[in-house]
Amino acid sequence: MKKVLLFGGITLAGFGLYRYFKYQIDMALNYDYKLKDFKIISQIGEVMKVSAVFEITNKSSFKVDITGYDLQLFFKDIPFAQTISTEKTTIQPNSSFEVVGYGEINLAKSKILILPLIKDIANRKPIDISVSGIIRIVFLGIATSLKFDKQKFNYSIDLIEEYNLSNAYERLKAKYPKVFSALGIK
Repeated sequence: MKKVLLFGGITLAGFGLYRYFKYQIDMALNYDYKLKDFKIISQIGEVMKVSAVFEITNKSSFKVDITGYDLQLFFKDIPFAQTISTEKTTIQPNSSFEVVGYGEINLAKSKILILPLIKDIANRKPIDISVSGIIRIVFLGIATSLKFDKQKFNYSIDLIEEYNLSNAYERLKAKYPKVFSALGIK
């Protein structure tokens, strides 16, 4: 009887450890991502160098190392920037970390996005950016990668409000309603 109880206890403990580590792995691979700050660094001809800050939240109780990434950014399903890095970054357990990505925007290819972007800003719609690519990570000594296939990130819910221009913008719309109506701005 003791052997059965000992075997049962070891089996339950092993199963508990397995479930715990499986849960931690699932948590580590289920990040919260947020695109925060997007800045223009320089422009040479048709190529604009930009930076973007991604806030990544590690929900796991273990640290995660980001060993590199290769990401392409899309607005309205049209690619407008790409960023690649092989710099190693460590995300501590149960915490958020900001990763700065540097990339390039080809203005010749992105010109068709300017009017839809301005219209979304004027209509106070959220600015959503999609990301495709791969982030290489090491978790518990195991190298793996997170793959993105046009996963959407919200850059801004209302860009006008975030820059504290809401009152001035509403006064402008009230003063010139026919102009805004002719432009299709509500």
